[in-house]
Amino acid sequence: MAGVKNNKTVFHGWLYKPSRFRLLVGLYPPLLGAGVRVSHIADDWTSGAITVRVYPWTANLHGAAFGGALFSATDVLYGMMLAAQLGRRFEVWTKAASIDFQAPGRGRLELRVELPNDEAERIRDEATREGVTQVIHHVDIVDSSGTVVAGADHTMRIRLRANDTAPQAPSGKR
Repeated sequence: MAGVKNNKTVFHGWLYKPSRFRLLVGLYPPLLGAGVRVSHIADDWTSGAITVRVYPWTANLHGAAFGGALFSATDVLYGMMLAAQLGRRFEVWTKAASIDFQAPGRGRLELRVELPNDEAERIRDEATREGVTQVIHHVDIVDSSGTVVAGADHTMRIRLRANDTAPQAPSGKR
């Protein structure tokens, strides 16, 4: 059907505007309760930052950040930035992820994500050409002194949506 967007709800369509994305992530109950907030998102989706505040309800028995809150913070930004830059012809999914906890996280924690346009363009070209591709994105969570609290790697799977097809490569035959 022409003109139909691939949105599950009205909120899904709103996510593609940075200011609305920031607001909706801040209201999303699992992230709200975990103290996860989008503190910055560039209008062109090339950079963003997330803060995690350690509250009594988000701390473990040692008073440090609960690992699940840290892990959830690492899963929010890169995938959305990539999806927004690639456009709605593409699906972006986290295929696998791992986290390495390196130091107790206390107070205000932060992670920054950079996604230059040329990186997104390279990923778009590969996914268009191959129909599907994967990229690994690494992000560090740091405390206010700059100490790395945790590092996470996410394997992202990017593919053309089912109703879209990659252009056919020339066969060389005439």
